[in-house]
Amino acid sequence: MSKDRRKFYTFLCEESVMTIASADACGPWSAPVLYVADIAVDPFTLYFLSSANSRHIQSLPVDGAAALSIYSDYDGHWQSIRGAQIYGTITQVDPLHEAAIAERYFARFGEIKALIDSPQTDQETRIGAAFDRSNFYRVTPSFVRFTNNGDSFAARTEWQL
Repeated sequence: MSKDRRKFYTFLCEESVMTIASADACGPWSAPVLYVADIAVDPFTLYFLSSANSRHIQSLPVDGAAALSIYSDYDGHWQSIRGAQIYGTITQVDPLHEAAIAERYFARFGEIKALIDSPQTDQETRIGAAFDRSNFYRVTPSFVRFTNNGDSFAARTEWQL
């Protein structure tokens, strides 16, 4: 594995929010979702939890094609800017694999599991119920552009997967 790919995989595992871009009859749209990365497979795979009725899922084309982005928080230093632009397909996780994905996802986002299993307020009960009715989705990437200013200003690496 190349040094650039290792840096990218480290970045994927350090970050937690991915933005999904879509468009429908009402116009363009973007939605942030929490994701978990599986870097043990090639190409890597991202998983997220979302409602089948959400705008970003409903507006996916039949083939599931989507653009996604992941960016690190800016800490006041241009050298810390890192981000990924990803093109790929989004598909619902097969129910046979859902338990394994759920285990991985909730290990990373225990607070979401707590909302589902042990809500403390009426609001948490409603949020937990919405998560519990949601589905897991898989992002299978076909293109990645990784920007890492830690290497040099506007340093970019691209992969066709």
